[in-house]
Amino acid sequence: MNADTADLALIADLTDAETDLFRLAAQSLLSRSFIIRGVEKDDSLWDFSVRNIRLLEAWFACAGLVLKRDEGLGVISLRPGAGMRIRLGKEETCALLVLRLLFEEKRTELSLSRFPSVRVFDFLQRYRAVTALDLKKTRLVEIIRAFVRNRLAEIDGDPADPESVILLLPSIAMSLDQAGMEEIIAGLGTEGSGNGTGDDDTVSNDESGEEA
Repeated sequence: MNADTADLALIADLTDAETDLFRLAAQSLLSRSFIIRGVEKDDSLWDFSVRNIRLLEAWFACAGLVLKRDEGLGVISLRPGAGMRIRLGKEETCALLVLRLLFEEKRTELSLSRFPSVRVFDFLQRYRAVTALDLKKTRLVEIIRAFVRNRLAEIDGDPADPESVILLLPSIAMSLDQAGMEEIIAGLGTEGSGNGTGDDDTVSNDESGEEA
């Protein structure tokens, strides 16, 4: 989406309180890539960002960056430039695929919680089913903590505890689209036939299907 830089003038209409929210929104997107409805305190940051999306788009456009918004999912994401993208190894890429598959399955279930969730044990079971490999405990903890840090998930309990609960945030769906899922699955199939693709898959913070 191309933002009109003339929309930068909208910043002059912000109150002092709104200016603080604008600064916080920009910092949050730059540091953590996502603003998620239902995660932000009182949702004030989400509400402000949706109301002022043209201003935010114009501000980031000046740096050559693009915002994506999905109000159905409740996510605003920053599409990073090449130098800002996160490189994921094979295990992280497979773990992201598994979380994405679980997110789609769990979101259709009736639940009183804001976001779908899954036990660490069930995640490990699905990881083994998808990859035919076991994920070592040290790597499991590292991967879950990395996903929490990058606002793809939250963890209730010790990541190493099979009974702990992983909260699946809708930013997962913004990070890995359907094409990306199919590409990773195809890559696993190719590897299984003896033509491995290596351990340095790259996944973008926004549309990882384009970078996987």
